[in-house]
Amino acid sequence: MNPADSTISAFDRLSFTIFIALAVHALIIFGVSFTSSHSSSKSPTLDVTLSLHAENKITQDEADFLSDKDQQGSGTLDQKALLKSTEEAEIEDNKIFQTSDLEQQITFAELSQRNSRIISTDSSAQNSTPTPSEASESNSQLTPNANQTQLNNITDVATLKAMLDSSRQEYANRPRVRTLTALSAKRAVDAAYIFHWLEKVERIGNQNYPIAARQNRLTGAVRLSVQINADGTLKSVTVSQSSGHALLDQAAKQIVYLAAPFEPLTAEMLQGMNTLEIIRTWHFRVDNRFEASRSDLLE
Repeated sequence: MNPADSTISAFDRLSFTIFIALAVHALIIFGVSFTSSHSSSKSPTLDVTLSLHAENKITQDEADFLSDKDQQGSGTLDQKALLKSTEEAEIEDNKIFQTSDLEQQITFAELSQRNSRIISTDSSAQNSTPTPSEASESNSQLTPNANQTQLNNITDVATLKAMLDSSRQEYANRPRVRTLTALSAKRAVDAAYIFHWLEKVERIGNQNYPIAARQNRLTGAVRLSVQINADGTLKSVTVSQSSGHALLDQAAKQIVYLAAPFEPLTAEMLQGMNTLEIIRTWHFRVDNRFEASRSDLLE
């Protein structure tokens, strides 16, 4: 074997070293990747109702809301609804359940102008004030995701305020009904109105007594709930207690419709309400007379 063949030249060593260096760099470049985390820093929330009254000794097995004590509620709504307040909180909460189209009204340029007025950097913990050039550089490094997050926060707050305004409007538009029964209509102004109202409905009822009821000699008593608007127009007529005969129930409702409209309601009668409800029991007598009950003071 020739000794010259076993000798490694300097060129060979240089080539081998370059090859190893390239391989190591390639391994570092293509083998290591970086990912950014966008985990939300928001903590989960829980709606809790604070009880302002003494603790109820009866345990509530089926409660609608969480509270610090057991309490039997009454409420004024027909159905269970999300707990709300008509007052705006001093601290804005970005948690909502609906979104609006505010994104189309706020541009990223407006957000950048707002961000330029806020100085918030990592070096603030060291009581250092960034220079104008550093603040400009920090604003320029905001990514679209950061802008979108701030945009969503602004949208959420605006949506909450819109929901509050909507709730106020819905509550203001709710019907305010004052109910008069035979027991409650004792004031002079109420008694006078009810007297003339009963008289008119009875007169119309006897003039339009149902022929089928007369022919079949049907008798019975039907309780009606009649709602009258402030201007005297009829709002609704519903059967509170049936007579047992569908024909008599429908005839009683039809008589009230024929008797409408009625006299307008005065502010003294409405007492801040916008609708008057009159509940009376109407009788179809055996002598083919239609009249309201005069003796049932508990109706």
